[in-house]
Amino acid sequence: MDTDRAVVATGCATLDQVLDGGFPRNRSVLVTGGPGTGKSTLSMQFLQEGIRQGEECLFVSTEQTPAELRDSFAPYDFDLDHDDLTITSIHARPGYTLDAEEEQLTIETLEGDQLIGEGYSAPFSGKYVTQLLGRYAPADRVVVDSVSGLRVMADDYDVFRRAVLDLIRLVSDEFEATALLVAEGNHDDDGGQLSVVDPLQYNVHGVVRLWRERKGGEYRRFIDVMKMRGIDHDTRSYEVTFGDGGVEVIPFRRALPPGAVDQKRLTTGIEAFDALLSGGFPRGDSVVLEHDGKANIDTLLFTAASSAFTRDMDLVLLPRVNTSPRRVDTLVANTVVNFDDVQELLESNRLFVLDAFGAWENYENVYDLRADDTEMEDQLRAVRETSAGDGLLLALNTEAKVHVLNERKVRRIRYWLQSRFLGPDDILLDVHNPNVMTSRMAEFYIDAASWVISTWLDENGLQYIRLEKGITGDVGGLRLVEYVDEYPPIRMK
Repeated sequence: MDTDRAVVATGCATLDQVLDGGFPRNRSVLVTGGPGTGKSTLSMQFLQEGIRQGEECLFVSTEQTPAELRDSFAPYDFDLDHDDLTITSIHARPGYTLDAEEEQLTIETLEGDQLIGEGYSAPFSGKYVTQLLGRYAPADRVVVDSVSGLRVMADDYDVFRRAVLDLIRLVSDEFEATALLVAEGNHDDDGGQLSVVDPLQYNVHGVVRLWRERKGGEYRRFIDVMKMRGIDHDTRSYEVTFGDGGVEVIPFRRALPPGAVDQKRLTTGIEAFDALLSGGFPRGDSVVLEHDGKANIDTLLFTAASSAFTRDMDLVLLPRVNTSPRRVDTLVANTVVNFDDVQELLESNRLFVLDAFGAWENYENVYDLRADDTEMEDQLRAVRETSAGDGLLLALNTEAKVHVLNERKVRRIRYWLQSRFLGPDDILLDVHNPNVMTSRMAEFYIDAASWVISTWLDENGLQYIRLEKGITGDVGGLRLVEYVDEYPPIRMK
């Protein structure tokens, strides 16, 4: 976490982790969601954290009186009577102003259920609402719950947008506060009223979204951070539950912490990829690298192979049909340190090839998977006897295995690899395109692996990579893959 960046704690440890420390100080954040998703509870929890830190806090309700708020927050350990917390309520009601003879919407302000200002009132407009709220400045933390209650200030979108901008400037500039602006989720109602979220989401510093979704036949609540300027935040969804302290965002971890598993790692050669995997590929274990047939996996694979060679591991390669000796030559020249070509790797017993298509007939250390007089297990035993390295990186294309061997034999070999062949310094890396085999066979590989990494190209030609399954690591974490003219040739963000 960047400790020099000015952030304020949210009151929820996991949400702080998602935000890399908390909300940006002196900025406004939109908290949006449907009814009953936890918006108000999260907002009051944010103020309670401010109280614990000795900060001045203001809660402005536009939809409930202070008495109703107390009832709503009764299940939680919130201190609503603390000297550093001010709770006020602003509502629109029919009334009269000094400037107009006809009845119109006017401001009604309640504190402790006592009406302030009998008789004539100010119009319920952006100008007078911001003037009224300005009386409570300064404050360190401000919550307006909800801005949806202010949308009757104007029927015109541009007028309402300007009023919202004035409100944001008020809390950020005059209050010098970190503010949460609560609003109902973005939807058009039957009355044709303005959607409050529209003018807000483009002008606030960040957007936090809460919603409900059916899981296993029941509704569960979720949260994500859609936007937070200047913060490298987690974009994944988390579940929301409620405890004595308010909103609880779970899980804090999606896998075991790195120290919980005593397992050596092979660095992938790509810093951000290592971070995704909690240090790199696990040694003594099995990994599936799943792809869509369009993403570039060869450069990724040979960057990892270069790391393996540097650490005295040897490579066992069962290539795809389009990964020819010439293609591997190019990959070695561009990505592998200390070796110039395939021939050098083969002759020095650093590379062993299992050939499923007959493309490698004229090379040493090549084993023909199509041979009738030998089994794949025997070929791998011969590799083990020849290799003098500190472990094997077995990069085996699953499509090639299925092409040459029947499914029953493929399953048998996969079980044998895991239970009888794989040593504590080896890595089994199955390179897997599930679209070119039966779904049953494709799912078998996913189920058998301890780790699953997927990579694909989206409709815009951008390549992404995600850890789908793992004992440790940032499970569910997504990275963008970028190719660069330097070493290593891949960056991830």
